[in-house]
Amino acid sequence: MSHRFFIPASCITPPTVTLPADAARQVRTVLRMRPGQIIMALDNSGMEFQVELTQVDKAAVCGQIVARQPAPAEPTVQLWLYQAVLKAQKFEWILQKGTELGVARFVPVITERAVVRNPAALDKKRERWRHIIREAAEQSGRGHLPELLPAMPLADALAESAGCDRRLMPWEEASRSNTLQNALTGAPVSTIAVFIGPEGGFAPPEAAAAESAGVQLVSLGPRILRAETAALAVCATTMFALRQWH
Repeated sequence: MSHRFFIPASCITPPTVTLPADAARQVRTVLRMRPGQIIMALDNSGMEFQVELTQVDKAAVCGQIVARQPAPAEPTVQLWLYQAVLKAQKFEWILQKGTELGVARFVPVITERAVVRNPAALDKKRERWRHIIREAAEQSGRGHLPELLPAMPLADALAESAGCDRRLMPWEEASRSNTLQNALTGAPVSTIAVFIGPEGGFAPPEAAAAESAGVQLVSLGPRILRAETAALAVCATTMFALRQWH
C-alpha cells in the first residue's frame, strides 16, 4: 500500500504535485523514498492522486500524477461524534479509532462529570488532536479529514446538532426496549449524531435535556461499558447498520 499524505489543494497543479515541507521531510528523511516510487496525495476533496516521485532532495519533493480516483474508504453517511471530554489518552484513542471507523466530525463536549470543565483549557490540545486525526485518516484510506470542532457545553452541542437527520444518546438508564439496533432502523439518513458521555455517564438532567431537544435515548444492553468502549462500539455498530462497511 502506498504512503498517503493529505496536502493543501494548492500543492496539486496537474500534472505536478509538490509536497509541503512537513510531508516532504517525511518522504525524504523518514521514509527515505527515491524518484520512481509511488505515493498517494489527497487534497481533502474526496479525491486521491497517485503520484510518481520525480524529485526527492533538500530543494523539493515533487512528482507527476499518474492516476486519480475517488478515495474508496470514505463513507457516504456523515457520522458526527459528540464525545464528552475524557482523560487525555482515552480521548485521543477515540479520535484515532473513530477516524478509522469513518467519523466525519468530532465535537468535544463539556458535561457535568467531564474531567475538564473549562473549554479554554482544551485549546492547547487542538493541534495535537488534529495531528492524530490526520495520521489516522491517512492510514485508513479516508478521502476527507474529519472535522474537529471547538469544545462546547452540552447545551451548545445539542443546538449545534439540530440539523442532523437522527440523533442518539446511549444512556445506561434508558429503557432496555429502546435499543440501538431499533434506533438505527427506519428511513435512510445522510447525517447522524451520537452523544457519548464521560466516565460516570451523563447526569439525569443532561439526559432529560437531550431528550427534550429531540435526541433519542438508547440502551446498549445490560452491561455497563467504559466511555471509550461505548464510543467505538456505537460508531462501529452505526456504520455497519447504515451499510457503510459494504
